[in-house]
Amino acid sequence: MLKRLMILMMALVLGGPVLAQSGPLRLTITDGVIEPLPFAVPIFEAENAEAGQVAADISRLVAQDLAGTGLFREIPSSAFISTQASFAQPVAYPDWRAINAQALITGAVFVLGNQITVKFRLYDVFSGAEMGGGLQFVGTVDGWRRMGHKVADAATAVSLARVATLTAALFMWPRLAPKITVKSALLLWITMVRT
Repeated sequence: MLKRLMILMMALVLGGPVLAQSGPLRLTITDGVIEPLPFAVPIFEAENAEAGQVAADISRLVAQDLAGTGLFREIPSSAFISTQASFAQPVAYPDWRAINAQALITGAVFVLGNQITVKFRLYDVFSGAEMGGGLQFVGTVDGWRRMGHKVADAATAVSLARVATLTAALFMWPRLAPKITVKSALLLWITMVRT
């Protein structure tokens, strides 16, 4: 047994050096595949009693709008490990990573008379960071659907801006800076996606 192990080791050591590929790395992209981004939308927090139903309706509408684009895939609420009990509560990123959510949208709704205030935040779950800084919209209670569509539109815009930035890192930098190779830009892009 020891003799066979020694022979194997000698063959590996004396087998000759492995030569690196000479010349530039060439990538040929023949087909694009867009996988929908998995996202989670817990029911928005109702900051007062009057906002209860509207908060649930808006969060449901946001999820439907995002899923309807084909760019996003909703993770059902039955899979949620944790929920956002409060808009101000810190996000439990490990719980959302465990269900493979890549984006998380949290929000809060406040109703005062005929006025409604909707605020929301979009999080990149894998990097553990908020994206876009959050927004707040004010309107009338009758316009709650418009508010929900605005939240979904803003979340889509922020997500697409991040994809555009990552794509530019992959494809544009080699043209702008000749010393940066496609391989190094690809490695940078992979690092950015993971962080």
